[in-house]
Amino acid sequence: TITPIGNAIAMNVYCIDCHRFAPSLAALGLLASFGSSAAAQESLPELVVTATRVPIPAEQSGSAITVLTEQELEQRQIRVVADALRDVPGATVSRSGGPGALTEVYLRGAESNQTLVLIDGVEVNNPDGGAFDFSNLLDLEVERIEILRGPQSVLWGSSAIGGVINIITRRAQQPWQASARLEAGSFATRQAAGSVGGRGDRYDALLSGTWFDTNGWSAGSAWRGNSEDDATTIGTLLFKGSARPRDDLELSVMERYTHTRSDFDAFLGGSIRPVVDSNDQADSRQNLLRLQGRFTLFGGAWEHLLGASRYDLDSKTDSTGFEAFDSTSHSNQLDYQSNYFLSTPGAEQTLTVLVKDKQDEARNTYFASNSIHNTGLALQYGLGLAERLFLTVGARHDFNDRFDDTDTYRLTAAYLWPATGARLHASYGTAVKNPTLTELFGFSGDFQGNPDLQPEESRGFDIGWEQALFDQRLRFDVTGFHNRIDNIIVGAGRTVINLPGESRTRGIELSINAELAPKLSGTLAYTYTDAEDSEGQDIPRRPRHLTSLNLNYRATDRTNLNLAVRHSGSFTDTAFDSETFATTPVTLDGYTVVNLAASYQWNDRWQWYGRIENLFDEQYEDVLGYSGTERGLYLGARYRF
Repeated sequence: TITPIGNAIAMNVYCIDCHRFAPSLAALGLLASFGSSAAAQESLPELVVTATRVPIPAEQSGSAITVLTEQELEQRQIRVVADALRDVPGATVSRSGGPGALTEVYLRGAESNQTLVLIDGVEVNNPDGGAFDFSNLLDLEVERIEILRGPQSVLWGSSAIGGVINIITRRAQQPWQASARLEAGSFATRQAAGSVGGRGDRYDALLSGTWFDTNGWSAGSAWRGNSEDDATTIGTLLFKGSARPRDDLELSVMERYTHTRSDFDAFLGGSIRPVVDSNDQADSRQNLLRLQGRFTLFGGAWEHLLGASRYDLDSKTDSTGFEAFDSTSHSNQLDYQSNYFLSTPGAEQTLTVLVKDKQDEARNTYFASNSIHNTGLALQYGLGLAERLFLTVGARHDFNDRFDDTDTYRLTAAYLWPATGARLHASYGTAVKNPTLTELFGFSGDFQGNPDLQPEESRGFDIGWEQALFDQRLRFDVTGFHNRIDNIIVGAGRTVINLPGESRTRGIELSINAELAPKLSGTLAYTYTDAEDSEGQDIPRRPRHLTSLNLNYRATDRTNLNLAVRHSGSFTDTAFDSETFATTPVTLDGYTVVNLAASYQWNDRWQWYGRIENLFDEQYEDVLGYSGTERGLYLGARYRF
């Protein structure tokens, strides 16, 4: 089946002649939406949709991309999506405390608001502040995560300077299905999850939910004098469904609602004690809605996707010594994508046209409603020659109402040597990050916006070599990248400005996947990142060295064991004085965290599992003054009806 993922598409059945999949599969009328079916689960990692917005085998992508599958998430017992991203080359995760605390992800040294995040086709970057907070994104029904790195604004628009993180959840796979999961453990942690749904020839529907509650530990580091536990409660409901009244027509809907209440410790500024225990609380409500229609012509050779999305984010913060702060923001988006597939002897061609119209609007306690409007028009051409050489070229123009229009472009190439298992891949592109509503209009009486801001602009490239050895049992990829960013928006006293000069990020990404023995597999990810601002200073929270090792052992047909080791080198953070706005660099020590997970499949319905997080109780900080994960033991059971 061919599956729309918002504006993208996923293929659920691996096709041996992958270059000819679009017309042939569409002619069968096997249509799906917002996810993928159970068919050929093992083939899913071979296909990616984020790189070109049409499904292609990963080896045909000139851009660097990593796929995390449902199976990998289950083996590692990932409960918060951000934890899975720690195992991705080029990705850095910073969390300001325990579960529910502000969680930011940086790709290739770019800022967190310079990475675009999608959930089932909905762009979820904060309409007001620009960055997506991963703190309340639980593992509910996640089927796969695609992490596309490098400048990607041609296909994805603003915020795709560091790359794109595309999170795709599953859909109903059987005529009738239901499951339930219960889990409990350290820090009075409890979690419950369940789903019910069904699938027929002309429809599918799945309703899922999860509830997570924990007393947690102190968000502020205990060894800096903070000991009060900071609790978090997160609840999420998800509905996905589609109807196929005809073989060439599909209508889809997705709705996701999340409510989060969390305690946090106040940031006071200064280099001695930046965080103190407090009774501060944050309450947020997030709603995602996506409607989409898909229509094909000429036996699938011409495909049309028309979609509408809405993203609502409401939050309230009560902080000691300050007035309660309320913020309401939303994004409305209309998009159209047309794909034309042309197959000729020795060549496969794809022409993609994109139109996206988006409006962001926000208001808060201090300011009335403000908005920005953007319309983007993009064109991409893809060419595959002799099943070895794969090229794409694309360009985009964005019309902006509050600042100058922008133009971006992108080129990619991949070349295969099937006989030796080698692949060369490279890309060069430009990207933009538009000013946010907060930066344009301000945040409070003490922070004034700058309506004269211009978009941040980047240009970057990467080049890599992938090699398969020992009959595909070992595969490694080494990629070098370099990115320059102009017009960086930074704080200047009580406002923000476009900084003269350019910042620079460069580095090396290494990934290794190996079948070490019939029942033992492993993955290794390493990233070296050199990130400097326009003055040659290290950009905060960007470790130069990041390493992740995962070993998975299938001890028996019923028993699975998993070991995860994650190491971060030392890095610089910033101590901030909230009265003078002065900043001071502070070096935080590197750390190593070890996690263990085990599961036992008792029968076809019951599974028992458990894990230990931070096995050796490593004391560390991702953010100055805020504690990393503390050691905890968690046990649970899953039942499939």
